[in-house]
Amino acid sequence: MSKSVIFPYGISLKEDGKLSIFPAAEVSFNVSKGESISFIFLIDSGASISAMPASDATVLGVSLNNSRTATVQGISGGIVFGRIMEVDANLGYEKLKLPIIFFEDEYRPRILGRESVFNRFTIIFEEEKYRSSFLVSKSKEAKSVQVILDAV
Repeated sequence: MSKSVIFPYGISLKEDGKLSIFPAAEVSFNVSKGESISFIFLIDSGASISAMPASDATVLGVSLNNSRTATVQGISGGIVFGRIMEVDANLGYEKLKLPIIFFEDEYRPRILGRESVFNRFTIIFEEEKYRSSFLVSKSKEAKSVQVILDAV
């Protein structure tokens, strides 16, 4: 059985009433014994670290008291403040120690960045079918993609 997973793109409603489609991944977190909660993240290869609104830390049962302060400069050039914590997460069948910056600004989207994720998977964006694939590194599927890429 493959541990690789495919996620459909996410859909959001913009302020102007138009729909926006984006590459998304479902990440789950254990919140108590036998219980977990999942969030949809925008997959962002330009983000070095994953991000969530600070209110999500409360939902996850994560205390930000012992976290370190961080600032992030986004594409718009603006500075955003937050707190960084490492949180246990699951992407498909893979368990991750996911560093996350919890933003003070509650209106920031949930972002799945590269750190602790991109080195564990071969990620394929299939825009035509509005889906993304996370192939576990060293899996049969990931090795097949490597062979194709090496031949190009």
